[in-house]
Amino acid sequence: MDINQTEEPQKEGSVISKFLKVLIPLALGVVVLWLLYRDTDFGKMWITIKDANFAILLFSLIFGALGNVIRGLRWKLLIEPLGYNPPASSLIYAVLGSYAVNIAIPRGGEVWRCAVVAKDEKIPFAKLFGTMLLDRVSDTVTVACIILLACCFNVEFFLSYIKEHAALSNSLASIFSSVWMIGGVIAAIVLVIVIYKLFKNTTPIIKLTNLFKGLGRDMQTVFKMKRKGRFLLYTIGIWFSYFLYFYITFYAFDFTKDLGLTAGLIAFALSSLSMAIPTNGGMGVWHAAVVLSLGLYGVTKDSGEAFAFAVFAIQSLWIVLCGLFSMGALTVKNRNK
Repeated sequence: MDINQTEEPQKEGSVISKFLKVLIPLALGVVVLWLLYRDTDFGKMWITIKDANFAILLFSLIFGALGNVIRGLRWKLLIEPLGYNPPASSLIYAVLGSYAVNIAIPRGGEVWRCAVVAKDEKIPFAKLFGTMLLDRVSDTVTVACIILLACCFNVEFFLSYIKEHAALSNSLASIFSSVWMIGGVIAAIVLVIVIYKLFKNTTPIIKLTNLFKGLGRDMQTVFKMKRKGRFLLYTIGIWFSYFLYFYITFYAFDFTKDLGLTAGLIAFALSSLSMAIPTNGGMGVWHAAVVLSLGLYGVTKDSGEAFAFAVFAIQSLWIVLCGLFSMGALTVKNRNK
């Protein structure tokens, strides 16, 4: 058999796979946007957006960039215990660039930043990928803490909301406690175990097992880092910056400027949670989470849609500009090495 004939279908499959990874999240984001804005009067929405204080919106952008700069510094803390000492500037540029990549390819930015640093600083990609996973795990824990904190500040509000929407609460409870849901989870776990047992001696499973073992060893090393206090401080700095990045925008609109800190915390928590759904930069799902959370505090759907549309557009443009600048800075820096 001709080798070129066997390679051609593999290349086609790779291209199709990459295409679907881009198309499916984009399609999901577009569908959610369409469902949210299909009945919107965009002329009226533009009037609402024009009345916003753009000086405040622009000021809020500083904190988004600050949070990502601190993220780069925190990433350095995760890498150093593995025996590598990349320049903080390279890591910061890589982080800023990764968010721009995420707008084009959801989750692609995480792989991109590891690949760029691996190439430029001669650090094994697998080790960087492990530190990136730890970076994301710490974010997941932080978001969970933010949601818990938001609930603690709004206990009475949530209790009254649950009473008013008892049918919705009961239906959600029945879904998660149903035999089908529990059985499905158990079946999925059993299936994974069976597949592993049957194919554990095959090359793909061996490689995957070795990868996870290597990641496990690296994570154990990272957990022994000496500067845990600084890591915690950086984590607080990242998410406090992100909160200001979002909350300051409340003061740019008349219908959100008096909602208060707890409303901002709830909206921030729900919007952060929505980013777990892989769409381009959170497109669609972020809008829906913000509109829903503002609606809980009496903001009309039209006003909430205008807020979400304006803030997302400005912040996305800022992310792209910072990302392009960082990519350019990395290129110049590598040329001057």
